[in-house]
Amino acid sequence: MLNKVKQFIEGNLNMLEDKVFGKPLYYKEQIIYRMKQCPDCNKEGKCRYCGCSVPEKHYVEETCNRGDRFPDLMNETDWNQYKKDNNIEIKVNDN
Repeated sequence: MLNKVKQFIEGNLNMLEDKVFGKPLYYKEQIIYRMKQCPDCNKEGKCRYCGCSVPEKHYVEETCNRGDRFPDLMNETDWNQYKKDNNIEIKVNDN
């Protein structure tokens, strides 16, 4: 239970930070990728694995799905390699 509270706070703070100050491109790409991997969760408004609310849950560093849908958030180097290895293309609109 305490872990879910921590993840709730982490997700909300990271999402707020992204909206107010902006996160780096590699971070934003991973959030978009996570959202694309979870159309059912997005439709329901909560994660089917843990029940946490989305999109906030997408901003939590640690994945709850054991990598079934997406891995933990990565640093820029690891993310770029992951995109290359998995043939992933993400376009971010910074409007």
